[in-house]
Amino acid sequence: MIKYVIWDFGRVLAYPPTGYWQITPKFLKLVDISKINAEQLKNAIKKYNNIISCNLYIKDCEEEYKHMLEFYERVLEDCNISDYESKAKEIAYNFVYEFDKYKLYDDVKTELGELRRDYRLILLSDNWPSVIEYMKKEEIYEYFEMVYVSSIYGQEKKDGLFFDNPIKDFDIKQGEAIFIDDNEKLLDIATEKGLDVRLMDRENKVSESKYKIVSNLSLQSIISMWFWIINTLNNKE
Repeated sequence: MIKYVIWDFGRVLAYPPTGYWQITPKFLKLVDISKINAEQLKNAIKKYNNIISCNLYIKDCEEEYKHMLEFYERVLEDCNISDYESKAKEIAYNFVYEFDKYKLYDDVKTELGELRRDYRLILLSDNWPSVIEYMKKEEIYEYFEMVYVSSIYGQEKKDGLFFDNPIKDFDIKQGEAIFIDDNEKLLDIATEKGLDVRLMDRENKVSESKYKIVSNLSLQSIISMWFWIINTLNNKE
């Protein structure tokens, strides 16, 4: 019997309005990306991503800001952006302390409100501490029994251990929880941990998957006993 619904955050509950997590609205305001070689920017972000990796121990917004500042300084410098240090400060501040880098999908507040009546909701996100402040600002933090942010634990979902936190904390047994993510590889790990899973496809781009695909948070889509039975039987084969 399903008792818990465990959620990813990015592209499940919220998305980056610019299309890219590291490119914030402030970034676009201060940096004319039309004058930057796109490949150069992409390579710089990839090169320095280890500075802001979600599996680092980044426990609060102050620490997060320090990491983001170093990240943006190096990225902008590599892209030959003038006055890169002062621009990096503004962009890093925007990332951590302002709330326009995320935008909730339209159905989130209503559907979470419905689901929490019958199920215990948990967030499990590869993310940084500032996401907690964003959730409080959007008044959805209180919908969750627990919010697990990877950087606070020094773990990521791809390592597997991050999943053990809610499983142990809530003594979740096989068949008691659904995990929803937009990444099939992470669903593979969740399945190994005994969780039922759903693949979130907000933009309806996935034509087929070994997992049940959902495109919204409606109760009918997420919690379907018929699909739960089918998935359970398939996992036993």
